[in-house]
Amino acid sequence: MSPLGADGAAATAEEWAGRFENQAEACEVLGSPLYGRLLRILASDCAAGGSTWDTVRPHAGLRFGQAGPLRLVATAHRLALTDRAGVWAACLPSCGGVVPHDDAALRAAWSEFAAGHVAELGAGMGREVQTNEVARSVGLAYGAAHAGLRNGTRLVELGCSAGLNLRYDHYAVRIGSLVLGSADSEVQLDPEVLAPAGSAVGTLDGGFDPAAAATLPGIVERIGLDPHPLDVTTPDGAATLTSFLWPDQVDRIARVRAAMAIAARVPADLRAVSDTAAALVEILEGPAVPTLVQHSIVWQYIPTDQRWRITAALEDAGRRATAAAPLAWIRFEPDEWDRTRVALWLRRWPDGGDRLLAQVDYHGRWIRPIPPPFVASIR
Repeated sequence: MSPLGADGAAATAEEWAGRFENQAEACEVLGSPLYGRLLRILASDCAAGGSTWDTVRPHAGLRFGQAGPLRLVATAHRLALTDRAGVWAACLPSCGGVVPHDDAALRAAWSEFAAGHVAELGAGMGREVQTNEVARSVGLAYGAAHAGLRNGTRLVELGCSAGLNLRYDHYAVRIGSLVLGSADSEVQLDPEVLAPAGSAVGTLDGGFDPAAAATLPGIVERIGLDPHPLDVTTPDGAATLTSFLWPDQVDRIARVRAAMAIAARVPADLRAVSDTAAALVEILEGPAVPTLVQHSIVWQYIPTDQRWRITAALEDAGRRATAAAPLAWIRFEPDEWDRTRVALWLRRWPDGGDRLLAQVDYHGRWIRPIPPPFVASIR
């Protein structure tokens, strides 16, 4: 790995300290005060050229979008979850521990742990992030329900991780009066439903009903594409996936464990691919069936040279789509206008165009359905 940043310049300790600060802020906003504090401690140590920079430096060529800070803290979490980091596990609620109230105590616990696991932390920097956040199914299921596909649908996910979001029809997804999936599921997703911008609080502008004409398709095939898909039916796969969740968010961890139990019952074809674009082309050139392609917070991880090829593959397949075998593309990715939220887009072929369906919280805590222009305008 070359120690070069995304712009080709040498990646410095100061640059990486900024990445840790950026991730700290994101974790705080998304409800993890523990990681907010820890990542700022690591940012300070990195800027000073301390042991954190020693761990990061061999991997300094990682792009910003590859989330190096999350790789580091997830490795530590995994060691704690697998009983190989007692001093650090004692600080983590996910392991039955208690978060130190004092930053000095948190820093001391991390330092003691890190000094004893230098090789493991370094190796962990080379592993891709695998945050298979189940609550993102709030947006993905909402998109699928508005895609106009019905029975016999093939569902394909790019960057699927463990494929948990390939099973949202087996979850209970409640969006106001709209209930998608299985109402009695072990996974219950019930986000706050926000009114569109400019509407009165608690109302939907112009009488817009997000439940109108919303029905999940009948999924008959589930295909996940990922460079390193996780098999969560194994102890190693389950521990790895759990480690990328934030250890003071025990509700998220409980939800993922419930989803892993469903995954053990509902099969999916998870394929290890080095070239996502090429693998997608092969699928789309297969039998002409209703197909839904989705991805969530994965575009930043896909190599830039593959992104345009993925788009081209979908557009090419879209030209071949028919009313009997339509194609839909759901994107759950950071909003270009406000990076604190996700924009949920749906593109459909052979008709339907491209539509912004909703704005959504990164972890599915809330959703703001966007009325189509022909139903209501946003004041």
